Order: sequence, then structure tokens, then C-alpha cells
Amino acid sequence: MSDDRPSVTLTFVACLLCWVLCYVYSTGFPPEKDEMTMPLWALAGRFFSNGLFACSAGLFMATVVAYVMQRICDMEMLIQRRTRLPFMLLLLLISTNVGLLPVKEVTVISVCFVFVLYELFKTYQSPVAAGVFFNVGALTGFAGLFMPQVLWFIPLLWMGMYRFRSLSLKNFMGLLAGVFTVYWIVSAWCLWKHDYYMFVSLYNGLTNFKILPAEIFQYDRMGFFVFLLFFVLSFFHVRMDMYNNRVRVHRILSFLLDMSVWSLLLVLLYGDDSESFQMLLYLPSSVLIAYFLENIGRRWRFVLYYLMLLSWLASFILRIWRF
Repeated sequence: MSDDRPSVTLTFVACLLCWVLCYVYSTGFPPEKDEMTMPLWALAGRFFSNGLFACSAGLFMATVVAYVMQRICDMEMLIQRRTRLPFMLLLLLISTNVGLLPVKEVTVISVCFVFVLYELFKTYQSPVAAGVFFNVGALTGFAGLFMPQVLWFIPLLWMGMYRFRSLSLKNFMGLLAGVFTVYWIVSAWCLWKHDYYMFVSLYNGLTNFKILPAEIFQYDRMGFFVFLLFFVLSFFHVRMDMYNNRVRVHRILSFLLDMSVWSLLLVLLYGDDSESFQMLLYLPSSVLIAYFLENIGRRWRFVLYYLMLLSWLASFILRIWRF
């Protein structure tokens, strides 16, 4: 099996190795800043100037994200047998992506988004859940203060409300109220300080469309192509097989498929921030790939999991040497 004790141990060792190499090679710290950096992240980035603290905080948040996704899978029974594959895959995907280490804006955003998914899935067939959707909107709005492009996920949340039969006027307004509350607070702060750069940054971030850079196609990014290969296989496998599940599981898997496509489109549209959106793509993809692996033969599962692990680790080492 791919999630027995030796496999779990090897996965943790591989992830820990990546974080240790990140610290040794001083990868990603102090955090880089440019004209597109949001003011809130520029302020928060001061706390991550120390390499050891940045790596520790990044590893902790990555573990929290992976754990919450695993809890969602277990609570909603998205995979027929209990497995730790979603946790292992997500932690491995984050840890082997040099562009995400040690801690980036999207690290904070991913923590917000796993709780958005956790709250959203609870609203299945709940037309009266305005309070929950207020929380969903507030989390999304807060994430937008770090990277405004994530506000494009709001239409996806509306699609999720429709899929889960929880779309009603109260819920719809509750979600918008959560988003607007965050920005009303920001507006009050800007008026008090007479500084409106936050809103200028929001507009610039939302409209900063750039095509995917050519660097993504270099040989040291082979891990990303292996991920895309398994993502495509998992996508079509889940699409064909999910009708054999309960209605609730079917609808949640459908939403995860929608979210993966949505994230992939944003990877293509925002070339400069492609690795940030890759992390958001990892959230649904870890579940989809785990679903795929659990529905194939035990021997194939073992071979494919270790193929992914070795290719992602090799890609990480190649990139960190060139960093």
C-alpha cells in the first residue's frame, strides 16, 4: 500500500529534507517585495526575515492545510476507504515546490481557503446558512488582502452554493456581506490614514494578466509536468467514476473538479503568480489524485505514488541548485 507506515515515514522524511535544504540554501527569505506586493503582506513579511522562523512557520501552515484537507475527506467520506493519501500528497506537493518555500502570501491564503472549503461543504442542502456564508465571504475577503486575484474565486463559490442546493437570497447576501465587511474595515483605515494605496494595489493585482512564462517549460520543472499528468488522469477518472457515489459525495467531487479547472485557468492567466495559484490547485488535486490511486490496483498504486515522490523530489533538488 502507498499509505502504510514505511510510506508515511518516507514521505515525512522527504518533506523534511526539502525544508532543511530550503533553510540551508536560504531559499525565499527574506521575502521578496516589488511594486505588486500588497501592503498587508509587506508588513507581515517583516516577521519572516529570520530563516529558521520562516521555515518553521511555513512548515506548520503547510501541515495545517494538509491536515484540514484530510479531515474534510474523512468527514465527507470522499474516498471509500480511510486513507492518509490526501494529507501525504498535499504536504509533498507543497514541500517540493521551491517557489512556495518557506512562506509566501499564498501560504496564508491556502490556510483561509481550506477553512472556506470546510465551511462550504457543511452547507449542503442548507438554504438558511447565512452565518456560515458570512464566514466564507470574510475568509475570502481577508485572503484578497494578501493576493487580490483570489477574489476571482467568488463566482466559483456561487457555483458551489448552486451545486450544494444552498443558493438562496439570504445565503447569497451573507457571502457578499462577509466580503464587503472586510473591505469596509479597510476603507475606514484608508480614510483615517488618508492613504488609498491598498485599493490601488487591489485593482493592479486583479488586472495584472500575464501569459505563462517560458521558464515553466524548463527541464528542472519536470515535477510540475508529472503533477499535470497525474492531475489529468485523476480528473477524467473522477469525472467518470463519481456517479457511483452518494449524491452528496458526487456533488462535492464535482465542485473539486470545478475548483481545479478554475485554479488551472488562473495559473495560465497570471503567469507571474503561477506558482501561487499552483498551491491553490494542489488543494482539490490532492483529493482527486488520492481518489484515483485508491481505485486502481494495489501494485500500481505503490508504483505510481513512489514515481510521483521521486520525480517531485528530483525536481526540487534541481531547482534549488539553480535558485
